[in-house]
Amino acid sequence: MEGWGSSRGLSRRAVWMCCCAALLSAVTALLSCEAVSAIPPQPPLQALTIVDGGVVWFDDGPVLFRSFRSGSTTRLAANAYLTSSWPRQVPSSATAVGADTGGLAGVPPRPLVRISRPAPFAGFGCKAWEPGGDEVVVEDEIVAAGACSFEDRYTRRPLFFRSVLRGPWRVLRWLPGEVEPVLAAEGPLLAVGVPTSSARMEVKIFDVRSGRVRAGFVLRDGYLSFASPDRLVLSEPAPRAADEVDFPLYEWSGGPFQLSLYSTHGRLLARLGSAQEPPLVSGMHLVTVEQETVSVRSVTGGSTRAVIGFNAPARALDAVAFRWPALVVAETSSDPLLASEVCCWTGDYGPPSKAFLGIFDLARDEPFVAPPALVHVEPSRPLTGCGPLPP
Repeated sequence: MEGWGSSRGLSRRAVWMCCCAALLSAVTALLSCEAVSAIPPQPPLQALTIVDGGVVWFDDGPVLFRSFRSGSTTRLAANAYLTSSWPRQVPSSATAVGADTGGLAGVPPRPLVRISRPAPFAGFGCKAWEPGGDEVVVEDEIVAAGACSFEDRYTRRPLFFRSVLRGPWRVLRWLPGEVEPVLAAEGPLLAVGVPTSSARMEVKIFDVRSGRVRAGFVLRDGYLSFASPDRLVLSEPAPRAADEVDFPLYEWSGGPFQLSLYSTHGRLLARLGSAQEPPLVSGMHLVTVEQETVSVRSVTGGSTRAVIGFNAPARALDAVAFRWPALVVAETSSDPLLASEVCCWTGDYGPPSKAFLGIFDLARDEPFVAPPALVHVEPSRPLTGCGPLPP
């Protein structure tokens, strides 16, 4: 009897310990579910740009250079804070990078350095001008529209420039009007579009080496991109209905955009259809992102070729860059949860992976990288008492 009683006592203790362990596991799982549900994991911010020989990758802090030829990776800078919006392309020329992103500039694969901002100065009605608007890189010169720190009325706006390597900021010229210009660059050429009304802009093509004006003409207000040294692509808001009001470009909330090909003397050469967002343009080709598919087509005609498809969260696109023939995407992937991991509001997938690069040579006829199929994971136990979706 004593032995039986002792063994029974041990069994009760074992059962009690197992129950405690199970309860602790359930509470931990519940807390974990609530934590995952209330604070969903956020993928790191990415930005890309392509220069001769490789891609410059702003990888949520570190800035890296990935060589196309060798595949080697070199660190260009330690900390950079992203300020650019989708598609998170950092301003660059074929050789130099000059980014408002973290105030970094340089000529990869040499390290990037931080560039100081000029002291604000007054002029044409503004008390404090400094670089802060649209920005491009023309060969090894950063060109940036001026921003007024004091909201006074002003009649002209400075166009700043400085070398990515050394020297002070200077004013390239003063532009008329209060609305920020649109900028585009190709080699030594700089295109500047200055709005003259809610629907029109005056475009001038400058040779930054000589400072001379190559051409001047008027276009519909829109975004400019060089397709080649003598071709421009205009992305303008699609025509509105007759009873709708035309808004200036800076008040435009989204697509679609109508695309047109012009000579750099303002002659219309072709209509290129439409896109939901302004395309990436280089080497007489357009890259668009539509319905989670990255595609390319020639501006001279022919069919659109799909390059890679995404299906978030299984595969998610975070940034894209294009300089013909190279296309680079920063992407993340997520694995489906186990049935036991599915809780209230977790969804079917776990957190995104660390971002990685996909590199494509568009001059080659490579097969389409199809998007992964999404899966639905049934929870291993009924989900009850979930309550409202966490904010």
